[in-house]
Amino acid sequence: MNKKSLLAGIMCGIAFGFLSSKAMTENRSKFSSEEILHLIKNTAGANGKVTGSWIMTKPETLNQNSFTYQAYRGGITKIEDNDEKHFEFLADANTGELLEWSIV
Repeated sequence: MNKKSLLAGIMCGIAFGFLSSKAMTENRSKFSSEEILHLIKNTAGANGKVTGSWIMTKPETLNQNSFTYQAYRGGITKIEDNDEKHFEFLADANTGELLEWSIV
């Protein structure tokens, strides 16, 4: 193996490592699904008792109002005025902002 081939191989390895690490950090969410669920449960529990909850562990791509988000889909069940109510939500994986909230 000559020096040019060795140098080309090393450069390709460095470039591949840099690009793959950049791709991995760009796809990583600021909040985990568990952190989002904890935030939602604490907020929703302020005016009723949360009795159940679920959340998808991987964010989905959501296109809303000409913006693209990575969002977690989840739901909670809570008691409000002695009545059990079910809610579903979408929360931004990067900011934790609630994007959708609906009664099921």
